[in-house]
Amino acid sequence: MKRNKRNILVIKTGFSELLDRGISITVSLGDVLMCTALLHYFQDDRVTWVTSWEARWLLQGNPMIHELLFFGPRTLNQVSGSSYDIMVNLEKDIGICTFLSNVKAKKKYGFYFNERSYSISTRRKIDQYLLAGQENHRHINKSFLEILAETVEQNWEGQGPILPPNGKVRERYDVGFNYAVGSKWPTKAWPKKHWQKLEKLLGKKYRISWQKGHRDLRRYTEWIGQCRILVTSDSLGQAIGQALGKNVVSLFGPTNDHRMRKIHNVTVIPSPLKCPFRPCYLPYCKHKDFCMDEISPAVVASTCERLLS
Repeated sequence: MKRNKRNILVIKTGFSELLDRGISITVSLGDVLMCTALLHYFQDDRVTWVTSWEARWLLQGNPMIHELLFFGPRTLNQVSGSSYDIMVNLEKDIGICTFLSNVKAKKKYGFYFNERSYSISTRRKIDQYLLAGQENHRHINKSFLEILAETVEQNWEGQGPILPPNGKVRERYDVGFNYAVGSKWPTKAWPKKHWQKLEKLLGKKYRISWQKGHRDLRRYTEWIGQCRILVTSDSLGQAIGQALGKNVVSLFGPTNDHRMRKIHNVTVIPSPLKCPFRPCYLPYCKHKDFCMDEISPAVVASTCERLLS
């Protein structure tokens, strides 16, 4: 017997990251995109999604989102005047959480403002580690997508992020170098000399392309679609490549590589450096050696050749 469609409200703007306790005015686009994996669990329902204006292109045209709203006073007033079967709040901003306490929903997941402790809490005790900061998650051996599924009481079976269809893009390159990183964590960057060494190791046999369109999401996504393999640090390109079904080689140093392990099409190469601070999530390095510097171009090249063969 087919059940009635449920009304689902998802709040994911990117001002905070699901696995980081910080709040920022810089929108984490990769975090927004990864959270679209939630849509698999609500594919038979009617989904309203509240996001930031900066993240709109990642969600516009998605057939599994029935109403896309942009964060602001008008939108918050609109959702507070509606009722939902399920509300999923993936933002830990105290203002957003406080306002959403007035939203009527039969079931609520994610973050909320706890009036007893005057702090942000999670709806389920099992999700408490989401508030600790990813740098304190060393004991957790789960991927981002596993944790996301558990947040809404679902079992993760490989469901990944979803990008709206953008036409067919012809592959022009064998390997794309997604070398740039955001300003929040510059320590995620693999040294330029290593990228250049990787080009020498692969360039005679394969078609190489350096990152294009990083400041234009449409062009950037199109460029990733043109690559058979994407070599990247822990960044937005990693999420886009995975959503497009590309083979993604992800280089990890200061951030937790468990976030992307066991995810389809993603091969994780962590730094071999034994650093007592990792994962540190710091914008600067406190160790005498830099973890990203220790990832060997030869190891990355060997991984790419294996995937291309």
